[in-house]
Amino acid sequence: MKPNDPRQGGMYDKILKENMEANLSGIVEQVLSLKITTSEEISDDLQHTKERKPDLLKKVQDETGRSYILHIEYQRQNDQNMAYRMAEYSVMLQRRYKLPVSQHMIYLGKEKLNMPTQIDTTNFKFSYDAKTISSIDYKLFLHHEVVEMKLLTILADLSEVDEKAVMKELVLEIQSVVVEELARGKYINQLKALAQLRDLGPTLENIMDEVANFYVEEKDPFFKRGEKKGEIKGERKALFKTVFKMKELGFPILSIVQITGLTPEEIHNISLSEKPQSL
Repeated sequence: MKPNDPRQGGMYDKILKENMEANLSGIVEQVLSLKITTSEEISDDLQHTKERKPDLLKKVQDETGRSYILHIEYQRQNDQNMAYRMAEYSVMLQRRYKLPVSQHMIYLGKEKLNMPTQIDTTNFKFSYDAKTISSIDYKLFLHHEVVEMKLLTILADLSEVDEKAVMKELVLEIQSVVVEELARGKYINQLKALAQLRDLGPTLENIMDEVANFYVEEKDPFFKRGEKKGEIKGERKALFKTVFKMKELGFPILSIVQITGLTPEEIHNISLSEKPQSL
């Protein structure tokens, strides 16, 4: 099925809704550049909304103490009626909660954003904020501590980098960070679905095959290093300690690659090994 196939719309929406709470802090800080100190749940069941409920609603307070309603919509396709939809939400939210409303639309599509973000008529003026996720540096997502944020790497700006290399690092990150097999499978399946939005499904499948088949007998990255058993053991122990310590300190995979000279696959396999007792 194609990314714009309506049959897939529900799948993408399901993934986004499942991950919204986990993503909220990262989206607010790194994508929307908002400084929020507190947030609380509010009802998203607005009267007279025939199309659908808002994607995310929170009553929040910023660092100045100002309270307002935060409304975030995720949009996969350009919609020339988006400004009217957002305006309807705004009016209903203000009427219900008697608070200012800050509205943000995060565009996930591959095509250029071209939907109106304001209404300017004689008796009515309205606007909302729009962000295009494909214009955001992928590192903001890839190196984030929250797995749900990492998944958005595949939708970010990959125009100036090797897409396959970044995707491979992302897969290895998920496998390294998510220990529980069922949870790991869920995230990988979500990643496969999101890859369809960028026509990267086949590339991701190839990467998954490479990662799954990497190191059958030679899982030890130091197997062929040195000719003497003692040299191999000593080098392995030293680099194991270095990699584990860098992982504990939060170094991203790319930094460990640059410092140690190892590949992402080697680092991943070390991460799955038993932690050296001397650390």
